[in-house]
This record gives sequence, C-alpha cells and structure tokens, in this order.
Amino acid sequence: MNSRLLCLGVFVLAAFQAPPLLAAPLPVGVYNLSAITPTSGIHSGSDVGTLSGTLIFDASSNLTSANLSFDDMTSSEIFTFTNPGPTTIDIPPGLLGATVYNAVDPSQYYAFSIRVPSNPSGAFSLTCGTDCDNWLLVDDGLPTLVYVEVTGSITPAISPVPEPSTIALLETGALAILGWRRRLFS
Repeated sequence: MNSRLLCLGVFVLAAFQAPPLLAAPLPVGVYNLSAITPTSGIHSGSDVGTLSGTLIFDASSNLTSANLSFDDMTSSEIFTFTNPGPTTIDIPPGLLGATVYNAVDPSQYYAFSIRVPSNPSGAFSLTCGTDCDNWLLVDDGLPTLVYVEVTGSITPAISPVPEPSTIALLETGALAILGWRRRLFS
C-alpha cells in the first residue's frame, strides 16, 4: 500500500509541476540583435539604416561581449560597436539597460534598455514609446554627433529548451503511473 501512495505522490508532483520555463526572465547566453530606423512618426530621424549583430550576457545578466554594426544608408558609412559598458538592472520596474561603445571613438555608442522578463519566445523588444530607450550616436562628419533611434528585437541565437530536471521529473511520474497500473491489474 505504501508503494502505491509513493507512486501516486510522484505522479501528482509530475502532473502539477509548473510548466517548464522556455525563457529566462533575464538574458543569459548569445542573442542576435536586429533593428531598423523608423521611417515615419515622431521617432523617424535624418539617418536611415539598419543595426545588427550579437550580444552575449553572462549568468548575472551582465553584457559581456558585443559585435554590432550600424549600416548608415544616409551617410554610406558603417559604424561598429564592440565595447560593452556597465549593465544596469532595475527590478522593479523591470528594465535592463546597457551601452555598447565604438572601440575607436567612445563618444559614439549604442544604448538600449529592454523590459524583463522576456517574451515567452525568449525575445526582447526594442521599441520607442514617448521616450525612446533604444538609440545610438554616430559621427556623420557633421559638427555634432547624429542621434539615431532604432526599433527591432533581441532574440536568442539558440532556442531555449526545458531544463533537464523538469524532464526527469515528468519521466519519473510516467514510470510511476506505469508501475502503479501494472500492480493494480496484476
């Protein structure tokens, strides 16, 4: 009788286990960034271009590596951003912010903030509301640096998978059901 209760207990634990999280609430790992300049609305600017590349976050959610480039179609120049600055995490309200500097000219940089936790897919949105938290400064050869806003997303380079312990618990529950059923009908 005790083995039946144990099997039933394991089944209950497996059945009511919270669904596996497919995305960490804060970024950990390698992410692809893809963004464009808005072409209309209050956030459209004088420069048109695309920003793309990779970001790497460590287990403490610090931005440790970046390799980004802004293809400025207006000036026909490409600007790179590879030196991550400090990462800030404000919880609440649930924002992670970071700045990535140009290696040659640190006055040029890309700054962003993302709202955490991420979307269920593990992606983060780069958007502009009334106050854009996603922008860059570049030198187009004008007297002052050009302020450029971009919108897009930061997506995991590798799709997240359920953690192994959740899968093992589910398998244990399934085996317990089979064992309980076999004893019940033997």
